[in-house]
Amino acid sequence: MTSEDSKLQKQSTNVAYRFLGGAALGTFMVLIPYLLTFRELNLSHAGAALVLIASCGLLSSLWGKKFIEALMRLLESSGLY
Repeated sequence: MTSEDSKLQKQSTNVAYRFLGGAALGTFMVLIPYLLTFRELNLSHAGAALVLIASCGLLSSLWGKKFIEALMRLLESSGLY
């Protein structure tokens, strides 16, 4: 394995970790209202939740630390975190 192959593998691993981190934060954002109000989760809410989680994961994999920091500031300013 050459050093270029190991760089590419490390970069793809970092992108995967950033995606998972963003998806975890998106999941946390979705769970807050449901844990506070004990609402039922219907099909339209589940679809919207999946879109939000996937978009948080995608944006964090594209923009990395900048997006995650902005998302954390949003959670801090909401008063729920």
